[in-house]
Amino acid sequence: MSDASGKAVVTVGKGDAAVDVVVSELTVAQMRQVILNNPWPGEEAAPEDLVHYQLDNYLFDDCRLCDLSVMACLNKETLDRLTGSDLRKILAKAKELNPDFFAAMGRMAAVRKSS
Repeated sequence: MSDASGKAVVTVGKGDAAVDVVVSELTVAQMRQVILNNPWPGEEAAPEDLVHYQLDNYLFDDCRLCDLSVMACLNKETLDRLTGSDLRKILAKAKELNPDFFAAMGRMAAVRKSS
């Protein structure tokens, strides 16, 4: 990622469990990566993988967890330890740093709904 991109630190958790998460502005290449990312585990997936897929896609209206993981460099294990309020805090900063990306995703969702 370029040094010119925007970044911000969000602290989530409390006390000894507090963690600093760096949220970044996406480059155009990263925006494409996020759009192309398909977390579908496949028809023969284990129930745990299907539940992970469902939460990934439906926890938030306007962002999948896999999208957020790119913006904040969070792996699956770290995401699993975060609470909903932690994720909302990270998501708010991601939206602040990536308004064009979220606007584009909203327009694409509107087109899919009207089709």
